[in-house]
Amino acid sequence: MIRHLLLLALAATGCRTYQTVDTGHRGLRFDPDPQIGIRRDVLPEGRYALGRMCSIRACAHLIDFDVSVQTKHEEIHTQSKEGLALDLTLSVLYRPIVSELYELATEVSPNNYYEEVVGPEFRSASASVFAKHSYTELAADKEQIENEIEHDVQRRIKGKHLEVTSITLEQIQFAPEIQAATRARIVGEQEAVRQRAAIEQEALRQKAQLDNEAQRNQQELENATAKQQAEIKAKAEETALRLKTELEEKKNERQIAEEDAALEKARAAATVAKAKAEAEAITILARAHAEENRAQTAAISPLTVQMKAYEALGQLGGTGTTIMLGDFSKLPTWLFPPSVTSHAMMPPMTSGPRAGTPVSKGP
Repeated sequence: MIRHLLLLALAATGCRTYQTVDTGHRGLRFDPDPQIGIRRDVLPEGRYALGRMCSIRACAHLIDFDVSVQTKHEEIHTQSKEGLALDLTLSVLYRPIVSELYELATEVSPNNYYEEVVGPEFRSASASVFAKHSYTELAADKEQIENEIEHDVQRRIKGKHLEVTSITLEQIQFAPEIQAATRARIVGEQEAVRQRAAIEQEALRQKAQLDNEAQRNQQELENATAKQQAEIKAKAEETALRLKTELEEKKNERQIAEEDAALEKARAAATVAKAKAEAEAITILARAHAEENRAQTAAISPLTVQMKAYEALGQLGGTGTTIMLGDFSKLPTWLFPPSVTSHAMMPPMTSGPRAGTPVSKGP
């Protein structure tokens, strides 16, 4: 009895059919019922039961889609802008749009969508883009050319439920004449780079030399300037000290001059006082002499004067001298003092010798 039950259980389990959706894949369930067909629900990775007794009847099955990024390499034979032949190797990265797997399966293909859509559009877009560029731009503008092809392919497959994530230019095979020209150009560029590097090195050396000379000249100029400033400062200090000394000397001289002036002023004042005193004394003496002379003059009579005059003439003539007296009016006035000038016109004296009479003086 137990043996029969085990056989029945083994038979029952052996008739169930399963299908697995692997990692990186998605699936759509296809039901053989004409009214159902492909279901829209996208099945994630996992193991799914399709039905029982599938060996003797039609059961559902899963349409498997690889939704990971897939890579396809293409050999592109095209021409450059100049009409030169180009043999290129490019790779394209693509994948289905997960949310549009039902449309991809029903409108394009459930498993051959690269050959149906991506491949033809990729090759056509590549040829179109390379025809717009010169062969000299392929290496320099590689990334730009790859972006142009990628954008053109995305434009072409828009609405086909696929996406292109990247285009890569892997290899470029030029025609022999292009290779020779490229080789020559590369050699020329390398030589130009070498010469430019040599020129730059020489320029750097000259610049360093000029910088060193400029620094040395700057240092010399700074030293000379510092020396001149020190000399100027020393001269200024010396001049200031000299001026200060001269000023002190001038002050001393002024003080001495002021003291001398004060002394001279005092001396002058003393001299003036002395002269004034002396002048006053002389004036007093002169007044005294004048008064004395006036008194003496008042005491002298004309006769006394005349007698004194004769005595003086007698003494002037000496012994045995004869003096002839003439007109009294012809006598010199100095013989008569001022007090007797008023008597100059007096008549001749009646006594004594006559005028004009010789007078003899005995021994």
